[in-house]
Amino acid sequence: MNEVIGGYTLRRLLGRGGMGEVHLASTPTGGLAALKVIHPALARDPAFRRRFEREVAAARRVARFCTAPVLDAGIDGDVAYLVTEYVKGPDLARAVNEQGPLSGGNLEALAVGIATALSAIHGAGVIHRDLKPSNVLLSPLGPRVIDFGIAQLVEHDSLASQAILGTPAFMAPEQVRGEPLTPAADVFAWGGVIAFAGTGRLPFGGGAPAEVLYRITREEPRLDGLDEGIRQVVERALAKDPRLRPTAQRLLADLVGGTRLAAATEVVERTWTGGTPADVRPGPDVRPGPGLRPVPGPRPGPDPRPGPDLRPAPDMPPPSGMPSPPAPPGAVAKPKRRRWPWVAGAVGLAVVVTAAVTVPALSRESWPYEAGFGDSWAIGASEGGSARQAGSGYELTVKPGWRLWKSAPMQEPEGGVVVSAKAALEEGSGEYGVWCHGSARSGERYEFGVSGSGKVTIVKRRTGTPGTTLYGPADARGAAVNRVVAECGESGGKVTLRMWLNERLVAQASDSDAPYGPGEAGVHAASGATGSARVRFDSFALRPAGT
Repeated sequence: MNEVIGGYTLRRLLGRGGMGEVHLASTPTGGLAALKVIHPALARDPAFRRRFEREVAAARRVARFCTAPVLDAGIDGDVAYLVTEYVKGPDLARAVNEQGPLSGGNLEALAVGIATALSAIHGAGVIHRDLKPSNVLLSPLGPRVIDFGIAQLVEHDSLASQAILGTPAFMAPEQVRGEPLTPAADVFAWGGVIAFAGTGRLPFGGGAPAEVLYRITREEPRLDGLDEGIRQVVERALAKDPRLRPTAQRLLADLVGGTRLAAATEVVERTWTGGTPADVRPGPDVRPGPGLRPVPGPRPGPDPRPGPDLRPAPDMPPPSGMPSPPAPPGAVAKPKRRRWPWVAGAVGLAVVVTAAVTVPALSRESWPYEAGFGDSWAIGASEGGSARQAGSGYELTVKPGWRLWKSAPMQEPEGGVVVSAKAALEEGSGEYGVWCHGSARSGERYEFGVSGSGKVTIVKRRTGTPGTTLYGPADARGAAVNRVVAECGESGGKVTLRMWLNERLVAQASDSDAPYGPGEAGVHAASGATGSARVRFDSFALRPAGT
């Protein structure tokens, strides 16, 4: 039987290295993802656990622009794991070495895509620290930067540890010297990556790591062969003094005339036109991260609406690819240049840029939706209790005998949805969880709940009725803080409902009696008959089933 970690079924080992292993994994809803398992020796370290939680939280705030986003993460016993979106396509290192360097509009579109990704990463307060060609995947819709923020999970107070975590050929001078890093280090790496992509050479040459690091700090990069326009941008990015380098946003301005992230992404996707060439064979579906050795094996062929307060009836009772290791230092691409079908010419850049728009706070097409519990979530008091922001979380206080349910400011997608939340019953007794396929007007919804005593239920509700229990109450292993994941999927005229508690499947049911369709989703809490309850939600996410 395949091993399950965090609710994800491990299908095949893809690679292993100093930080752990990477597996191709099935998600709880049947999709594919890359699951990185951190070595138990690290996961047992309390200091590492604190860094892991902090850095993963930051990485999950990164907008999806030109990245492979973090879908999930957690610590399961002695194993810390990180799940990223599956990205189909070869990495830049392999493609350049097999297909030859890029030029003209092809290279410009690549430069825009990577700069867009860095803008999103830096905007979330994250520094990549290990940007390199093998951390850029060439998807059908454009380049995707992966493994952002992961290298900083291990202490890097010395040059030795930095050399292990970073890649010498693309390290900034201040990184070589062991100085504190800023986003400018990623801009330097961007310059090196674009130089490699456009010439097929490492900008500071190959050889022993110590020789490469010396040249990075003392010598100028070799940039002959780059087109003049982009060469000037790359030269500024490779300045020895980080204060002289442009920001990632400035790179975008230099490349496409001051466009914002949304328009820059549109530029890339409109000029990135093809799939993988027949003579560039992609590696495994998901590639190992930095420092991982590939394992041989077969290739796998808004209307924000608060929910109403309802009195209960008396009988009421859980997505990618990761990169292959970089080409050997000093590797030189084939001299023959070929046409790259991944990208078309950049003649449409100016037209697209003129339609630049600001990035919307919420979008029906932007998945997964992850709540920051900002102003768009209902707050305030009512007859049944109150809702308020509590730091970065969301808190429901429910009066005795009442139930509160609140809608997320994002409509569900068609074709099935997965809803998840991390929450704790902080005071009193009662139950809490998530709901889906709901309507604030009619009170229809499917509720997935866990009680303070560890019982789980799936209940079909509608205003004015006692509700129909579709599953439970049943015993489950709860914790002080529980992660509740629910799936509502449509198939053959019925809705299939599944519930996970702390990454274990604990309940399944189906509804074919006038089943509810896609609508709204959110969180809920209910108190006991004689006492109030206070529930804190620390996270909430909504995504299409199967992603």
